Amino acid sequence: MTELSQADWPNLYAGGSVESLVAELDWIITDAIDNAPRSLQKRIGPSEIGIPCDRRIGYKLAGIAPVNERGIAWKPFIGTAVHEQLGAIIDSFNARVPGFNEAGPRFLIEWRVPVGSINGDDIDGSCDLYDRVTGTVLDWKCVGGEQLLKYKANGPGEQYRIQAHAYGRGWQRRGFTVSNVAVYFLPRDREFDRRYPWSEPYDEQVAVKALERVDGIAKLAALGPGAMPMLRTADAWCRFCPNFKPGSTDLTTSCPGDVAATAPSDALSSLIA
Repeated sequence: MTELSQADWPNLYAGGSVESLVAELDWIITDAIDNAPRSLQKRIGPSEIGIPCDRRIGYKLAGIAPVNERGIAWKPFIGTAVHEQLGAIIDSFNARVPGFNEAGPRFLIEWRVPVGSINGDDIDGSCDLYDRVTGTVLDWKCVGGEQLLKYKANGPGEQYRIQAHAYGRGWQRRGFTVSNVAVYFLPRDREFDRRYPWSEPYDEQVAVKALERVDGIAKLAALGPGAMPMLRTADAWCRFCPNFKPGSTDLTTSCPGDVAATAPSDALSSLIA
């Protein structure tokens, strides 16, 4: 959190009006969101290795400063709050399940798991849930109604699918049996009965191939900003990309977005091979 001083507070001693209260509450809330661990995370994690756009990953791995400020990350904040409440609910259930307490809880919540390495750096992440009975690794996703319909119709997409298998590999590397991976989509603005749980059998090679791909991107990104134009683009919610800048011609710092995905460059193919 930001260190506080009287100057930081908008109108703390301005007479106690409702307007000053709202300004103070806005500051408290946005400061907390901006300084949350997820907002400050600089290293790539399991949730990002499946992003289909090589260039977007390259910007992050190269440490290139964002140019597209999205404002307050309110929707991710809602998702984090839902995660925390679900963790508390399931942890409470763990305490009531007979026959598991001596051997440990049935559901393991928010364990950090090591998924592998990228360009020599260890990659790990905090997985939402592991079920010891079914050997299932599960990730919660809190999404809007339009996206929920898309996932129901077409599945979770490669980014979320790869994230699930990456967490599965992490649990496996910690010595747990992994049989299934799941993404449990929860409606952010609809009733609970619209939820959509997706699952499939665990396949370590899904995670391994994704790590190999990002490792190749990392090797190219290590050459610096000048390598960014060599990385192919793909439709990956461009307007939310930290380095999206409409009309940009300087691909070393920003990208105009994907118009038509290009084939992987020979430079990248040789690094991955």
